[in-house]
Amino acid sequence: MDTLTKVDLDLTCSSEKLGNLHILLMHLLAWDNDLEVIAAYSYISATSIEKALEIDLLSGILDSEVREVESFMDNIQAGIVDARYKISACRHSPKAPSTIEQKLVECEESFKETQDKVLEVKIESTKLQRAFLALRHENCTLREDAKAITLSLTGNGKQNSKKQTAEHHRRVLRMLENSLTRELDLEKKLSESKQSEEQLKLKLHYTEQVVFRMEEAAEVVLGRFLEAENAAEVLMGISKELVGHLQIIQFNLNGSFQRESELRSKLQDSIQQLDAKDVALKKLEISLAEHIAKSAEVPLMKDKVKSLEEQVKKFELNLKTANTVHEEDQVQLVEMDNLVESLRENIFEAETRAENAEAKVSQLSDTNVELSEEIGFLKSGRDSDAKKVTSLEKQLMELQIQVQHSKSSSETSQEQQNMLYSAIWDMETLIEELKSKVSKAEIKLENSEEQCIILSETNAELDDELILLRSRMRSLETLLDQANNSKAESAEDIKLRTNLIMDMVFQLGREREQIQDQVSI
Repeated sequence: MDTLTKVDLDLTCSSEKLGNLHILLMHLLAWDNDLEVIAAYSYISATSIEKALEIDLLSGILDSEVREVESFMDNIQAGIVDARYKISACRHSPKAPSTIEQKLVECEESFKETQDKVLEVKIESTKLQRAFLALRHENCTLREDAKAITLSLTGNGKQNSKKQTAEHHRRVLRMLENSLTRELDLEKKLSESKQSEEQLKLKLHYTEQVVFRMEEAAEVVLGRFLEAENAAEVLMGISKELVGHLQIIQFNLNGSFQRESELRSKLQDSIQQLDAKDVALKKLEISLAEHIAKSAEVPLMKDKVKSLEEQVKKFELNLKTANTVHEEDQVQLVEMDNLVESLRENIFEAETRAENAEAKVSQLSDTNVELSEEIGFLKSGRDSDAKKVTSLEKQLMELQIQVQHSKSSSETSQEQQNMLYSAIWDMETLIEELKSKVSKAEIKLENSEEQCIILSETNAELDDELILLRSRMRSLETLLDQANNSKAESAEDIKLRTNLIMDMVFQLGREREQIQDQVSI
């Protein structure tokens, strides 16, 4: 912005100076016209000579001032070029204002207008100098003509010399006109060569700046290329790590799948075992029904209890991996409770029978005492009835035998009662153990179900992680492809720019050689 304000001030100063020089040029042209009129009338005075000298001096001053303005304009052009380069460098940033570009365009337009004005003033000044030289030459010829006239007046009869002098003057005028035209052409060529030299200098300056900027751009591109290579290497390392993590996760997934298949096989085995237990329970029910039907036979019950104990042991061994037969076990427990109640009823009936047998024994003992008293009474009256004694002794013997039978039956009933109590106790302990084992089996089932749920959740989480890692792998692969593509594109851009830089360098070398040849010429 400071450079643009400076350029604007310099342009205003140069335009004001050009206005003043244009006014001076107008005055000089007016004076030149007056001198041409005086020369046309062939009247030369001291004032005209002073005016001619003044015009010559002012034209020299005008020429020097025009040259100073041209050098000043060259500096202004360099400032505009510098401002243009700075704006083009700042154009990539988003904060580049549009007002600066507009001001730069206005400065360039005003520079072109002032440059046109300078060219006009320069052309007019060169025309003035040429006209003044022609006028001076005409004055010289007029003086020579005057001298020739005086000579002709002094010398009588010299008409041939007059003709020769007139022809000589014509030739001289033609030669002067030719020389003036050549001088004008040479001046035009000089101005054109100066303009071309200035343009070539500007081109050289521009090309040097372009080469410098291209070198900087090439360095920046090389830096980005190296950064892209480093990023690609880092991404390759990250991708390798992710591949390793993926392989580990896949290995864990395979292990989880194998565990799941093992658990499923175990579940199937447990289901088969439960089916076998169902069959065993049905057999138990059948055996229990037979046991209820034959509860009066105690020795058979012992054998059946032993078989039941063996079957219960087998059931305990098979019940460790039970899963889905809790309700059936409860039903069986209810049936066992019913069986125990029926056994208790049988025991109660046996107790009543034993009490009846004890009552009969007590009655028989009383009858025995009565009979013994009657026997003693009858022995005292032995003579009266011996037959009755023998019959009563027989009855007594039979009663003793019956008492012994009743005692043996009561003893056997007590033994049966004791055995039934022990069997009931054993059955209750078995039922409690079965209940505890069923509860343990239920706990194990719940634990296995919880483990299955946990395994399924972990399996789902591992599947989600696998999906995420696969998506990351795909994104990393796309990033690697993009990095490789950008790497290839940057390499192609670097090659193209290096080729352009080399072409520019060759062109600059050729232009320098041409400029040096032109300067040497």
